[in-house]
Amino acid sequence: MRLAVSIVVLLGVGTLTGAQSGPSSAIDAAMTAFWAAANAEQAASAATRVLASGATFDDLVARLRRGREYTRRRSGRIDLPSRDRGNALDNVVEVPADYDPAHTWPVRVMLHGGVGRDAPAAGDEPPRSLTNRIPGVGEIVIHPRAWSGSEWWTPGQMANIARLLDRVKRDYNVDESRVHVTGISDGGTGVYFLAMRDATAWAACIPLNGHPLVLANPDVGADGQLFPGNLVNCPLHVVNGGRDRLYPAASVTPFIDMFRRGSIPVDYQVYPEAGHDVSWWPQERPRYEAFVGAHKRVAHPERVSWETERVDRYNRFRWLVIDRLGGRATDMRLPDVNRYARSPGREAELFDRSRSSGRIDAVRRGNGFDVQTRGVQQFTLLLSPDVIDFARPVRVSVNGRVVHESMVKPTAGTLLEWAVRDNDRTMLYGAELEIAVP
Repeated sequence: MRLAVSIVVLLGVGTLTGAQSGPSSAIDAAMTAFWAAANAEQAASAATRVLASGATFDDLVARLRRGREYTRRRSGRIDLPSRDRGNALDNVVEVPADYDPAHTWPVRVMLHGGVGRDAPAAGDEPPRSLTNRIPGVGEIVIHPRAWSGSEWWTPGQMANIARLLDRVKRDYNVDESRVHVTGISDGGTGVYFLAMRDATAWAACIPLNGHPLVLANPDVGADGQLFPGNLVNCPLHVVNGGRDRLYPAASVTPFIDMFRRGSIPVDYQVYPEAGHDVSWWPQERPRYEAFVGAHKRVAHPERVSWETERVDRYNRFRWLVIDRLGGRATDMRLPDVNRYARSPGREAELFDRSRSSGRIDAVRRGNGFDVQTRGVQQFTLLLSPDVIDFARPVRVSVNGRVVHESMVKPTAGTLLEWAVRDNDRTMLYGAELEIAVP
């Protein structure tokens, strides 16, 4: 849950340098350095100066909501290379020619197919250039690169995507409520993985010509166990072709039916004559863009549900963090969304359940949280000044028992720690409330 570089630790060595004419100028200078940070590590270091400047919690909230002052940046095709387990990833960002920092811009993260290919060795022909096969207008498009060993469903690739989005948000005025992820073929399958493992950033998840069953194959090497119930947090728009030689729509439909039985929001579009291609794009484009336009991210949803089998990663969705797994006598029966119709009258489990997991369903109403758990011993609620009144007590009930009912004091340190991690003007957290399940 904590940042790799703790602000609390850094505060012990961070000091203000240079002459300052007063507290206000010290805060201004510290925030200038904070906004200028090129990545989260630099931002964590700069945050120590902000804490030392004497800025109040309310002042920091106002500054973080406003965000950095963006200036005009380069448009067109921008290369942002990185590496993962020895693979060179030639990631690309496309910025519209008419980009204007005066207003916010939506972002599409576009995952390509064919991720089983080996990365080219030194001296080989350069890889096929990443291109936008479903062109749109008025949005920034991030094209991560994947190779064998760095597929969309690996930890290194998840980190690569997160770094790219963080970098773009530091350089360009992104509308955090309009960031969606989509992909074609293996990229579409990768969208399912991201939605089930790390959905905090996404307003919508749009798999095109993908298949969730691919991730159930042990040979694919998807990282850990997968939980379709987590898809409830990201509205899905799924597109498949009826004549697709790899993933025909008829083979995907049973999983769409499973999603719907689990109350997962899914819009399913089938093009009966389409193969494993994007021949449907001229017809699909208005539907796609209407879906994206209708689904802005809610930074602080009233309801969340999350399941994980580990707490070192994939254990957070927005304001909920699962800290420790293990059964409790008060555990609730929370149904698993994992059984599909393999054939008429015969059901099967989609994903492996060999490891125990923990799940939390939580509802927030004002300052009150009603939480149900299964297989969780401890969790953290992240409290935002955008939805929590810190002048009133916070009440938490877990599995029918009140476990907390008192005031919670927000701190500048917590506020900055999560601002560094999320780099998100709309998702600020002033306090962490750790809860032990009775």
